[in-house]
Amino acid sequence: MNGIADPPPSPPPSPPPRRHPALARVRRLAAKALVELDMTRDGDRILVGVSGGHDSLVLMHVLDALRQAAPIKFALVPVVVDLGFRAFDAARLRAYCTAQGWDLEVVFIDAAHEVTQKWTAERPCAFCSRLRRGQLYAAARRRQCNVIALGHHMDDLCVSFLMSVFRGGGLRTMAPVCAADAGSRRLIRPLYRVPKAVIRTAAAELALPTFKSCDFADLMDRRGDRAYLERLLDQLDGKFHNLRRAMLRSLSNLQPDHLLDRRHHRTDGYASDDDLTGN
Repeated sequence: MNGIADPPPSPPPSPPPRRHPALARVRRLAAKALVELDMTRDGDRILVGVSGGHDSLVLMHVLDALRQAAPIKFALVPVVVDLGFRAFDAARLRAYCTAQGWDLEVVFIDAAHEVTQKWTAERPCAFCSRLRRGQLYAAARRRQCNVIALGHHMDDLCVSFLMSVFRGGGLRTMAPVCAADAGSRRLIRPLYRVPKAVIRTAAAELALPTFKSCDFADLMDRRGDRAYLERLLDQLDGKFHNLRRAMLRSLSNLQPDHLLDRRHHRTDGYASDDDLTGN
């Protein structure tokens, strides 16, 4: 009213920066694994197996962030194997990766019919896994990658151990680092210390899209052995706190004298059972 214009309204305050505590935890655990087990070295070319699942996409996000901050130089080569299932949308996955600045290679093999036929003879997951692994090895040779990174996590190691025990396959699980492709490459699992629940939360923080990998996914979630054992771990965790972490500690503390493999028994006397506890 006095002829002086009102000042323009103040701009709205900037939103606080988004925080990703679960993703930060995944990054810390992966970085610890990379350093402690010498998973990555200067000059490595790392083929990252991308399936479209949240585990492998979180792995790719984490490795990309660590690559940018690491004191050593290594390259990431994301590759997905498309087996030809109708449910899998490779073009959509490639578009997502392109938006992140990743040059995803799609390796297509028309194996869906063969996998479907194998359903009557064996569970399809193991057959698909062998097909994918062979294609990843071939891609690593073609792209001159000396390391292959997969997105298996703590729950995967626990479930694989139980499956091996229950099927009489020995006391074994997925190794965090091992030789691959006849010893010519290293296979690494940087997320082996990370619980599945943390990866799931990190995926939500990143708003990751969902990609169906195959036509059997829903069925195997209901009836598959791995899914059954995952549910069993959830039930047991209610009784035994931090069960998965305890299983990982046990897998890191082999005591051959208290097992039945005679190849590892002492020849200079008997082991003591002082440290064994009952029920």
